Amino acid sequence: MNSHHKCARAVAAILGTHAIAAAYPAPAADQTAGPAGGSTGGIEEVVVTAQRRTENVQDVPIAVQAFTGETLQQLNVTNFDDLIRYLPNVMTASAGPGQDQIFMRGLSAGNVATQSGGSINGFPNVAIYLDEQSGQLPGRNLDVYAVDLERVEVLEGPQGTLFGAGAQAGVIRYITNKPKLNVTEGSVSGGYGVTAGGDPNTDLSAVLNLPLITDTLAVRGVIYDERRGGYINNVPGTFTRMNTDGGIHYANYAASAAGTCPNGQPPSTGKFPGFCVPPGSAVINNDNLAARAINPATYTGIRVEGLYQINDDWNALVSQSYQNLDAEGVFYQMPKSSDGASLPPQSVTLFNNSFNKDRFENTALTINGRLGWLKAVYAGSYLVRNVETVQDYTNYARGLYADYYQCHGAEPAHGLTSTCYSPATTWNETERNTHQSHEIRLSTPDDWRLRGIVGAFWENLRIFDQLNWLYKTLPPCTAAVTFGCLTDIGPVPGSDVNNPAPVRNDNVAFFNDVKRGYTQRAFFTSLDFDIVPKVLTITAGTRYYHFDNDERGAESGSFGCYEAGAPPCLNSAATVDIGKENLRTTYKGFKSRANLTWHILPDVLAYYTWSQGFRPGAFNRSAACYIPNANNVPQYCSPLSYTSDDLTNNELGWKTEFFSRRLQWNGAVYQEDWKNTQVSFFDPGLLGNVGFNANGPTYRIRGVETSIIAVVTEGLTFQGGASWNSSEQTNSPYLIANNPALLANPASASEYGKPILSVQNPYGPPGSPSSFSPPFQFNARLRYQWVMSAYNLFAQLGATHTAHSFTQSGANPVLAPGSSITSNQDRFENPAYTEYDASAGISKDAWSAEFYGQNLTNVIKSQFTSDAQFTLQETITRPRVLGVKIGYRF
Repeated sequence: MNSHHKCARAVAAILGTHAIAAAYPAPAADQTAGPAGGSTGGIEEVVVTAQRRTENVQDVPIAVQAFTGETLQQLNVTNFDDLIRYLPNVMTASAGPGQDQIFMRGLSAGNVATQSGGSINGFPNVAIYLDEQSGQLPGRNLDVYAVDLERVEVLEGPQGTLFGAGAQAGVIRYITNKPKLNVTEGSVSGGYGVTAGGDPNTDLSAVLNLPLITDTLAVRGVIYDERRGGYINNVPGTFTRMNTDGGIHYANYAASAAGTCPNGQPPSTGKFPGFCVPPGSAVINNDNLAARAINPATYTGIRVEGLYQINDDWNALVSQSYQNLDAEGVFYQMPKSSDGASLPPQSVTLFNNSFNKDRFENTALTINGRLGWLKAVYAGSYLVRNVETVQDYTNYARGLYADYYQCHGAEPAHGLTSTCYSPATTWNETERNTHQSHEIRLSTPDDWRLRGIVGAFWENLRIFDQLNWLYKTLPPCTAAVTFGCLTDIGPVPGSDVNNPAPVRNDNVAFFNDVKRGYTQRAFFTSLDFDIVPKVLTITAGTRYYHFDNDERGAESGSFGCYEAGAPPCLNSAATVDIGKENLRTTYKGFKSRANLTWHILPDVLAYYTWSQGFRPGAFNRSAACYIPNANNVPQYCSPLSYTSDDLTNNELGWKTEFFSRRLQWNGAVYQEDWKNTQVSFFDPGLLGNVGFNANGPTYRIRGVETSIIAVVTEGLTFQGGASWNSSEQTNSPYLIANNPALLANPASASEYGKPILSVQNPYGPPGSPSSFSPPFQFNARLRYQWVMSAYNLFAQLGATHTAHSFTQSGANPVLAPGSSITSNQDRFENPAYTEYDASAGISKDAWSAEFYGQNLTNVIKSQFTSDAQFTLQETITRPRVLGVKIGYRF
C-alpha cells in the first residue's frame, strides 16, 4: 500500500471515530522481544537516557525501572494510578487522579491535605518530567496520560546532578514517541469495560505519523478520550450536631442543673464541659445529592509533534500538548457516616458536590546538533496548568473551632436565642501554575575513553493559588443585621493578591490568596573515565544551583469578627499581608554524585554510587506563638520560613544477564540519610488552627530492591520486581523555646533556648518509621505468546502486593477509637493488600483484540487513610475491572 492510501485510511479512521483514549495492544507478532516478550529467545535491549546519554539500561549505574511503550500497553497502563501498581518502592498519598503526593524509597515524613497545597505545602522531592519539562507542583502530580509513549523511566535515589532540586528522592520521566521521517503509520484503539459496583469504562485513541517533506519534515499526533466509570456511592445520610462536637461551647447553651441536654445526650466534656446543642439546630440531609458511582474520571487530550531535519547534523523538534482531566466526586470511602452509622464499602455521605478539574498545556522546543566533535542539545519548555477543586467540608463542623463560625449564644437584649445554623460547607481552590525552563547541554562522543557532559539550566516556577474555606454559615453583618452575625472578611488593603476584591463572599471564613515560586539558575557537569576500557569506569558529577525563592499575597480569617460591623473585618490575628513579611530566601551551593562501575563480565555489571539530594525550603504564611508556660507566656513561635533538607545516598548495585540473555537479574542495596527533614504541623489543640512547616528530624532508610526477567521457554516470559525497606527516625529535636518575650520576664528568661518538655514532643520518638515506607512490595507477571495458524495469541497473569505502611511519621497523633477528629494530620496505618490481574489476546495482520481483568478478586483496601476533610476517609483500590480492547494498526 502506498503512503497516500495509508494517509487516506488514517484520516478516515480518525474522523470516523469519537476520540476516547486507550493505549492499543501491539499485535502478538510484534511482541517477540522486550521485557514482556521473549519468543525470539532473548531479552530485548531497553535504551534509556537516564544520564542524559543514550544507553542500554543494563549499562547505567543507577536503579532504573524502565517501561517501554509496548510494556505499558501489555499492562493496560494509561494513567499514574495504573503505573504505580508496578513500581515497588514508590508510594502515594492520593486524593484522586492528579492529586497524588509521590514518595520513593520511604522518603516521606507524612502527607498534608490537598487543600491550599499551592500556598502552604513544601516542594515535592520526586520530580516528574514530560520529555524535557519538569512538572512539579506541591501536592499534585502531573498525571500525564500514557498513550503513544516511547517509554517511562523511573530513576530511584537522588538525581539532582542532572535533574535538579525536585529530584531529591528520584525522577519519573514520561518520554513521548517522536515523529518518524519518511514513515506513514498510525493506529486506532478502543475499549469498553465494567467496574464492580460501578459504572462502565470507555476509551479510544488514535495515533498518526505523517511525512510532509521527504527526509526533512514529519509530524506525529495523538488524540485520546477515556472515561473511567465511578465506583463510590453517595448514600442517603444526615448530619446532626452533637454535644461532643469540639466547638459546641460557642453556642453557649449550658446543660440544665441536672446535667441534661435537650437532645437527651450527655453534655460536652473536656476543656469546655457542660454544653449542649441548642434546640432547633438544623439537621441537614443529602437527599438531593445521593447517587451511585459519583466519581467518574475523564481524560481527554491531544499532542502534536513536528520534527524538522535541518541538515545531517541538526534537527529541531516542536511539541504541543493539551490535556484535560475531569474528576468528579471523591475517590475515598467513609467507614462511618457523618452521624456515625456504619456504611457499606464504596460509600460516603456528602452534602455538597465535589470535583477536581485539572488542565495543562505544554509547549516545547528541542534542538539537537553537533559542534565539531560535541553533541549539542537545547531544550526549552513552557507549561501552564490550571486546577479548580471543590470539596465537601461539612464534617469540619465536628472540629474545635467550626462552631464559632456557625453558632451564636443567646442575646436576650437583642431577641436572640442560642442558635446553630447549617453545617453544610465546602472549600474551593483555584490554582494556576506556570513553569518555564531552558537547558543547554554539550557532550562528548559516547566512545571516548574520557567522556563528559556540561550544561546550564534556568527555570522559573510560579504558583498562583486561591483557597477559600466556606465554613461560615452565621449571617453576615450588614447595616440591617448587627447582632448574631459574623462580619465578612477581605485581604489587608494593599496586599498583592490574585483576587483584588476588598470583601470575600458571605460564607468565606478563612482564605489564602498567594503568589509564590522560585527562579533557579544551575550549571552542571558529569565526567566518565574508563580506567580499564569496557571494564572499569569512574564517574563524577556536580551541580551548582542558585534558587531565589519568594512568596507574597494575603491570608485572612474571621476569628474575632463576631458582630464586628461593616466589612471587611481585619481583626483576626490570621489576617496578614504576606508581602510585608518579606518572604524571600536564596539557596545556593553544590550537590554531587560519584560512581564506580565494574563490568565483571560483558553482561555482569556491579556499581557503587554516592549521591546527594536537595530540595529548596519554602515559607509559612505567617508566624504565631504557642504553648504558654506557667506565667502564660507562649514559649514556641512558628517560623516564617523553613530551609532545605538534605539527602545522602550510598548504594551498591548489580545488573546481570545470563544464558544468552535469557535471564536478567538486577538489584541494589542502599542506605539513605535524610537530614533536617521538612515536616508539617497542624494540631489545633497545641499549635493553633493554622498549619505550618518546619525542619526537624533525621531519618535513615536502608533497603534492597531487585528485579528479574526470565525467558523460561520459547514464548514464555516471567518478570517481577520487589523491594524491602527498613526506615527509622534517628533523632528527636524537640520544640525549642524561641519566643523573645520569654527574655522580658525574669521568671521565664531561663527557659529561652531550651527544649519544651511540658507537652508531648510533636517531632515524635526516635526509632519510629518514616511514612509511606512499606517494609515489602512486589509485583510479578507471567506471559505466554504463541502462534496458531495465522493468528498470534497471548495470555498473561500478574500479581502485585504492598505491605502495611503509615500515613504520617511517628510525630503525629493517632486517632483514638470513638474520639472526635480535631486535626487533619492524624497518623493511620494502611493495611497490606494483594491484587491479581489477567489478560488474553489475539491478533492477525493489522487487527488485535484483548480481554483483560484487573483486581480480579475485587480486593477493596485502603491505599491511603486520612482525615483531611475531618472525617475518616479511605482512598481505596479500584474495584475489579473487566474489559475488552480492539486495535488496528497500519
